[in-house]
Amino acid sequence: MPPRPAQSACPAEAIGLALDLAEAAGSVIRGYFRTPVAVEDKADTSPVTIADRQAEAVMRQIINQAMPDHGILGEEFGPEKTEAEWVWVLDPVDGTKA
Repeated sequence: MPPRPAQSACPAEAIGLALDLAEAAGSVIRGYFRTPVAVEDKADTSPVTIADRQAEAVMRQIINQAMPDHGILGEEFGPEKTEAEWVWVLDPVDGTKA
């Protein structure tokens, strides 16, 4: 049987935080909607824009403030505390195309 999550972060708090993250990232991304933005190629040749980076940055800030013991695995800025019991996986603009 897999281990059960610790009682330190109840599912309701995690769901509430996920909704806050979606709202914050969406607000950043909407600011770039139908606006020409520069597209860069990452080392793996996948495209990235300022919207990708800013959205992930704001999500990381919110997680670090709300749940400082949680880890983060993000597409744009890499891993942070991935040994934590709870790890958030971030890819705010999935499927960015040039």
